[in-house]
Amino acid sequence: MENLQLVLFVLGAIAIIAVLVHGFWSIRRQQPKPLKETPMAGLYKEQNRDRDGFDADGIGAVRVRKLNTEELDSSTEIAPEQADQSMSAVTPSSANFAGERQFSLSDEPKQKAPRQRQEPTLSGSANDELEQMELGLGQAPAQPSLFEDPVCSRKPEKVKPKPAPQEAAKPAPDVVEAQIAQAEAELSVEPQPEIEEVKEQPLGDPQDVLVLHVVAEEGGELNGAELLPSLLTLHFKFGDMDIFHRHEDNAGTGKVLFSLANMVKPGVFNPDEMEQFTTQGIVLFMTLPCYGDALMNFSNMLNSAHQLADDLGGVLLDGARSPWDEQKKQSYLQRIRAQA
Repeated sequence: MENLQLVLFVLGAIAIIAVLVHGFWSIRRQQPKPLKETPMAGLYKEQNRDRDGFDADGIGAVRVRKLNTEELDSSTEIAPEQADQSMSAVTPSSANFAGERQFSLSDEPKQKAPRQRQEPTLSGSANDELEQMELGLGQAPAQPSLFEDPVCSRKPEKVKPKPAPQEAAKPAPDVVEAQIAQAEAELSVEPQPEIEEVKEQPLGDPQDVLVLHVVAEEGGELNGAELLPSLLTLHFKFGDMDIFHRHEDNAGTGKVLFSLANMVKPGVFNPDEMEQFTTQGIVLFMTLPCYGDALMNFSNMLNSAHQLADDLGGVLLDGARSPWDEQKKQSYLQRIRAQA
């Protein structure tokens, strides 16, 4: 067991040393080589040159020449004769450009002619322009002005004020009044005849009363808790004389067509106590003449009576508290036609 541990220890040490050596070798391999060891170093080596010092491409070695101060001063000085010759060589070529003027070097500089600023003119003769363009170097040849605009050179014409228009003669007051009256007559609208409100004629005293009863069966009573929802469904509205009325409009507005009262005296209702209210029967009635169509009003009253009898479990009777039948219905219709 101890030998095995020793072998493993040796192998681990050898592996660590191998890893370190390989790392150092990789780092050294990745480092850039110096210029002398690269293949381009051969280009910088001294090539074979001939006796005159030139290589195969005809390029000689670099030479550094040192100049003395005396040679430097003598090389910068220019003899006057050479200067005259150089200037004389320049003057023929530049004579044409400078207008046949010769340049020469002298000890004293010549004074330059002052330049005059030329302002463009909108009008004027050609002679005036030529005099303004003279700069002391001679008279310039006559040429048309570049600054002259034929449109701008025109003198602005004076606008003559137009004579003020004469005020129109004021019309006479009579004419003005006549024109106003004529305009009003044209614009006036003929007054429309007023629509007279149709006044409803009073019905007068009742000539007949049509009555229907809805009574409970023998030994029974009509319950107010069931009566009130049925009345509201049939569009009855509690109103005058503490009874319910059926109006022209279902919302409870307009003229009263027929009414509903308690059959038991005093014949009134209390809406706040309808849940505790009980009665032996109710009565529906309408007067003749009435507002609107009497036949239609009676038909609505009869249908309401049938609906209440069905909802409350009652019996429909006529005004004399007799059972309702077709014969009684025809009798009521004849009474309605008699009052028409």
